[in-house]
Amino acid sequence: GMSRTILAKDNTTWLERDAYNNPAIPLDIQMGTGQLNAFRAYQQFSSGQWGPDAPVPSRGWDYRTLETGQVQDYVLENPLPQGSYASITLAWQRWVELNDSNENGQFDLGEDFSDRGLNNLDVYLIPVDSEETPATPCSSVSDVDSVEHIFCPVPETRQYKIRVVYRQQAHQPKQDYAIAWWTFNEES
Repeated sequence: GMSRTILAKDNTTWLERDAYNNPAIPLDIQMGTGQLNAFRAYQQFSSGQWGPDAPVPSRGWDYRTLETGQVQDYVLENPLPQGSYASITLAWQRWVELNDSNENGQFDLGEDFSDRGLNNLDVYLIPVDSEETPATPCSSVSDVDSVEHIFCPVPETRQYKIRVVYRQQAHQPKQDYAIAWWTFNEES
């Protein structure tokens, strides 16, 4: 199964730290999302891209675009057992513009960038029949980051969906994002 057994410098695991206990903090200040397992990353990405138009497998990834106020649901094809873990990471880019003083279309020494703001996206693991996006421990809702990350125990055995929400627009009305998930399967 999945675990978070790496210790921080204060001898605590990821499960005992702020990012695990607070949905507004997607990454641990010392450990980020925890540890990288290169073989699991290979397994996750080798299965190919999965879109929201049909139920998705227990592990996968997608790259898509949302518009302001939209939600995108990824229905997991199999029920998740209580106590198993779900790991979900959502990432998108902050919009910056090059202050190109010599107008050559590339960054040169002495030039800088203007921050055009960060659109706010959130991610949730919710029951498949839920139409609302409830406050839940299985959510990541930072207002200031361009990444959201969930690592949580499944509260009860049932079918779930992953919901991506375009919460607030700071610049463009369309936002590209990437999402990856790993949930219980017989092999994990």
